Amino acid sequence: MIKTDKFQIAVVQGAFDGDVSSNLQKMKQRAVECKELYPQARLLLFPELAANGYGLNPVVLQTAETMEGRIFSEMSRAAEETQMYIAYGYVEKDGQARIYNSLMLINPRGEAAANYRKIHMTPYERSFFKPGDEFVIADTELGRIGLMICWDLAFPEAARKLAAGGAELLLAPSAWEMPYDRPYRMFSMARAIDNTVYLAASNHTGCSGAFEFFGQSAIYAPDGTALSAAKGNSEQILAAEIDYAWKRHLQESFFTMMNERRTDLY
Repeated sequence: MIKTDKFQIAVVQGAFDGDVSSNLQKMKQRAVECKELYPQARLLLFPELAANGYGLNPVVLQTAETMEGRIFSEMSRAAEETQMYIAYGYVEKDGQARIYNSLMLINPRGEAAANYRKIHMTPYERSFFKPGDEFVIADTELGRIGLMICWDLAFPEAARKLAAGGAELLLAPSAWEMPYDRPYRMFSMARAIDNTVYLAASNHTGCSGAFEFFGQSAIYAPDGTALSAAKGNSEQILAAEIDYAWKRHLQESFFTMMNERRTDLY
């Protein structure tokens, strides 16, 4: 596998309801639009549970699918057709009918590159989803990609675990609601600068039940700078360049924390 050092990624910010067919149609359309707007994009990230909608109710759980169900089949074709890595959130059902809040990463050949089950549940989610118990890093042509979901951002240990395992880029699809927009931005920025990694965060817009989503998706640099940030809470696609050579330069100059940790003490 030949690794690329410099490439472009994109994130989708938008509203996704409980209609899986409608959501899939919208996601495929967004993938096509992304290639029109950003022909050089190599990866596209959708928000948390984009395929099924972020609805915490029994109806959404009935739309759960296995890793390789209809949602995967359709997004697999979209990845092949657009020649991008595509990452999307979905409601996953395993072979024992356990339900997870999951993130699938598909490569441009239409193959599953990784599947992550959200580890840290919010109080609202605990009665609907079984928490995952494994951190996931995907080895890809775009480097080592660590997978997180939404509330995972609030736990420094999660991002550090992924970075210590070699992750260079973290994906964090989200369904983050008002009035917690400021913590969302600060957690995202902090996880990037904490670990000197790139971090992409894609959020919902609109409403679902009592939740009002605020957008504010962004792609953060290893020094915590927002390379690209959504303007307001409208539906949009934003993109930024990833440059691992610059990331290494940062790690060798001022941001040397990962190499100076006292693992003998903590």
